[in-house]
Amino acid sequence: MRRAVGPGLHIATLWALAVAQPLFDLLGDNAEFFAVRDATRWDVVAFAVGLVVVPPLLLLLVEVLAGLVDSRLGRVVHLVLVGALAGVLALQVLRRVADRPSALLVPAAALVGVAAAVAYWRLAPARTLLTVLAPAPLVFLGLFLFGSPAGKLVFASDPELRAVEISSDTPVVLIVFDEISTVSLMEGRGEIDEERYPSFAALAADSTWFRNAASVDAWTVNAVPAIVTGVYPQHGRLPVFSEYPDSLFTLLGSRYRLHVSESLTQLCPQALCPDAARRPFTGRMESLLSDSSLVYAHLALPRDLRERLPSVSDTWGAFLETSHERTRRRLALFEDFAAGLDGSPRTLSYAHFMLPHLPWELLPSGRRYDDGDVPGFEVTRWAENRFLVEQGYQRYLLQLGFADRLLGRLLNRLRATGLYDRALVIVTADHGASFQPGDRRRAFVESNLEDVVFVPLLVKSPGQTERRTVDDPVQTVDILPTVAETLGARVPWKVDGESLFEPRPRERYTFVGDDGRFTADPAALAARRDEAVQRQERLFGRGLYRIGPNAELVGKRVGELDVSSSGTASADLAQADELRAVDLSSGYVPARLTGVISGAGTAGRHLAVAVGGTIAAVAESYELAGAERFSVLVPESALTQGANQVELFWVRPGPVLEPLAQ
Repeated sequence: MRRAVGPGLHIATLWALAVAQPLFDLLGDNAEFFAVRDATRWDVVAFAVGLVVVPPLLLLLVEVLAGLVDSRLGRVVHLVLVGALAGVLALQVLRRVADRPSALLVPAAALVGVAAAVAYWRLAPARTLLTVLAPAPLVFLGLFLFGSPAGKLVFASDPELRAVEISSDTPVVLIVFDEISTVSLMEGRGEIDEERYPSFAALAADSTWFRNAASVDAWTVNAVPAIVTGVYPQHGRLPVFSEYPDSLFTLLGSRYRLHVSESLTQLCPQALCPDAARRPFTGRMESLLSDSSLVYAHLALPRDLRERLPSVSDTWGAFLETSHERTRRRLALFEDFAAGLDGSPRTLSYAHFMLPHLPWELLPSGRRYDDGDVPGFEVTRWAENRFLVEQGYQRYLLQLGFADRLLGRLLNRLRATGLYDRALVIVTADHGASFQPGDRRRAFVESNLEDVVFVPLLVKSPGQTERRTVDDPVQTVDILPTVAETLGARVPWKVDGESLFEPRPRERYTFVGDDGRFTADPAALAARRDEAVQRQERLFGRGLYRIGPNAELVGKRVGELDVSSSGTASADLAQADELRAVDLSSGYVPARLTGVISGAGTAGRHLAVAVGGTIAAVAESYELAGAERFSVLVPESALTQGANQVELFWVRPGPVLEPLAQ
């Protein structure tokens, strides 16, 4: 066994250099990776120690077992492991020097690995070098745990409860949706669209709607802490209680029972929120291991191989989780939170729901229609294809309709428990979203501020039954001071916000962007927001399914239109089999139709889709990966139980419908 110590240390050193250190370097500086996966301090320690220790031990075990079979086989296995790890390390170095296709980099890295194995076998200095570097695994581990931002999770202090006087026992209900722009809720007259969003409109009828409320940050991990602390965020801070020790939770925790459901943050200390939804240890570790493996693949592989991997950009939660699994987990959090609401006094009920945030795959009814992919959305920004951006907007609004449905269920639950009349009820969102070709979906940039900064803010005071609309420029940092004033509590830390029920001295909005803090004129920004509402009205005023070229065809019978007797192109409809057996009693309907077009014509052609002989939607084809593709949503109401007749047409000038053979 002693003979295995030296080779084992060499394998551990190479593993640390090739795998552990690159991961520690990246994840240590992006500790949100752990925070948003509900990782505890011991999870982080277990992950880090396991990454350094377990794989080398397993590799050494393989080598030892091979040596028990034949000593020469054991030596060969050892050299293979040395060469493989050296090759993986070389691949990363080569990729950084010149990110060439895998056909060039992989053979080059393999040659380096072979050369390293030969040098290790023939040259004593090569083996001595690895012996000298043997402390490297412990050094990397120590730097990660003690010298990186991730260490803040490991050495977080216990929360300090604020011993404040609270003169009221009024229950508080604070609901934070994710990614709702005020623009999306409004209709052309500047009011909440009660037809599309009846629950938001119903709440507004009994509460105070702060129509010009704005967020302070475009990123959830900063925007949500600002809501519960009343303080402008600082980028780089983790969304965990050790970074935000002063919050609504520690303010009320000594006097109030906390019923809390968080997404992406850990702002309520576990000592105060022991019942907060948290995945079991095995689930948390599985998420950390699987997702860190994907992160490492993005670090190590050449560009053409990385493009085949799931994205690890602009995505919270499990990278390898399907969109359906992600949505199902979000809905489970909602169900648990709603079930836990009761009429108890001195209760803070707080929830942050990741809806209507991506993936967009739900209809207002709650039925799923898709796997969540969004053509035209490129990691953080929209492509220049206007129709695809408009379709993304359409899908977002449909899922917003489902978020409205969930809000309705919450309001019914509050009424049933008596909280609706007795509690301070606040409904808001962390930030908005933008849908402009070639622009960012979410980050604060000058061209999209009117879409991203304005968020719904509805405040129902205890016993309030009359509607108020306030156009003062308020922000989400004002929420915590409002709660404190309602409860008769003094906030014992300096806050940037002020109570929403006090006169507003704010002359400028304050925002925290990626480049620091900046301000904006409320009147000018509100005017831009109103223009955005009018743009939305022009696009969707006739209905969410009447977008695209030749929208006037929607609703017409095919028999009433000019239809060509023959076609020059064909379409491969991906949902053809599903449309033959639609089950309206299930949670899924094939309402999004996708596929590939071949034959005469090019991308950008105008399309029409008929269901049961009636034009249900129109679209425009686009090019992706060298193929002409289409994506179109049809109304759920157009589909019937069982087999559905679906026809695709190329809309020629006239208009003339040319059938696309299937």
